[in-house]
Amino acid sequence: MQLSAVRALRIRTAAVAVTAVGAVTLTALPATAQAAGSARPHAPSVERVSVAGDGTQADNNSTHASLSRNGAFTVFHSAATNLTSEPTPRPPGAVHVRDNTTGTVTRIRDSLQDPAVSDDGRYVTYLGWGSQTVKVKLTDLETGQTRTVSSGPAKAGSNSATMSADGRYVAFTQLPNHPSIPSRVDVYDRVTDTYETVSEGPPVSTRDMQEPSISADGRYVAYRDAGTGEVWRYDRDQHTRVRVDDSGSSELVQLSGNGRTVAINTTDGAYVRDVPNGATTRLPGKRIDALSQNGHQVLYQSNDPVAYSALRLRHVPSGRETDVHGAARAVPGAIAGEDRLVFDSPDAGIVPGDTNGKADIFLWWAHAPQNGR
Repeated sequence: MQLSAVRALRIRTAAVAVTAVGAVTLTALPATAQAAGSARPHAPSVERVSVAGDGTQADNNSTHASLSRNGAFTVFHSAATNLTSEPTPRPPGAVHVRDNTTGTVTRIRDSLQDPAVSDDGRYVTYLGWGSQTVKVKLTDLETGQTRTVSSGPAKAGSNSATMSADGRYVAFTQLPNHPSIPSRVDVYDRVTDTYETVSEGPPVSTRDMQEPSISADGRYVAYRDAGTGEVWRYDRDQHTRVRVDDSGSSELVQLSGNGRTVAINTTDGAYVRDVPNGATTRLPGKRIDALSQNGHQVLYQSNDPVAYSALRLRHVPSGRETDVHGAARAVPGAIAGEDRLVFDSPDAGIVPGDTNGKADIFLWWAHAPQNGR
């Protein structure tokens, strides 16, 4: 099924070009247009994407969605059994890839959770069962080949994968096979089939390295030192490492696609930092869910310990904000470009005809899609 489905998943370059040219920013019209009394900005549009290719509603919950960096594909986890015609996995629950142009949905066999997808929809990373434990998997939907991404022994797991735009580089956390060994952050090169450790080796076993986030070209990798709570960014070209957090007890959310900006959560709130110049924007009492590829926009919620709350989009340079939905959540990788994002919500009132009573995935556009998106 995957080999035939990939033809529907691939998106032509021409279609991407049309989308990019026709994109409308999420924030506002230019000030000159507003002063001239021109037409109001297009109202955002929302589409439910956790449905089968024929529009059939999912029969179970769908959550944790992200977009390819160009927005052409949505990847998400779903416990639904009816989004494709393939046999239902046991237990139910798998990673699904949706082509946002054609609506085609493909289930990834033997997948568990934590998906990411390359810009062309060909490569997908996710967690799946290894021979003895859960490990990161990398599937080529064009050839059907699946690789295990792990630089450790058979009993050592791996997780928290994040992928470059072209699917060549995968940054991930390599887990130990013994409590005395700390975890580390490695980068897998799909082309050369080699591994590189990018986190600094901790002197004690309590200092695990984790939560990697890789730039679009694979040059920069940010990660967290779990022992100190510090966040670091590593330059794979220059072999240099710089600390990017304020003080300990930080949680890395995401590194921007250009590798310049980081989003970080703390117990007191969140902030966005431009690494080269140190410029910092703070969101007291808030929690950032996702950072845009250019580092200019964040999706955030309140810092309250609830599953779903009001989700807002903030344009960091200007401070302008847009309400996305009152009961939603997002994950790193949920923003693509400046005109679209994805979130999950159990709210049945977002789109007409939502009667399944389940959490669904929604694709939010800054304007009504035109020209086949």
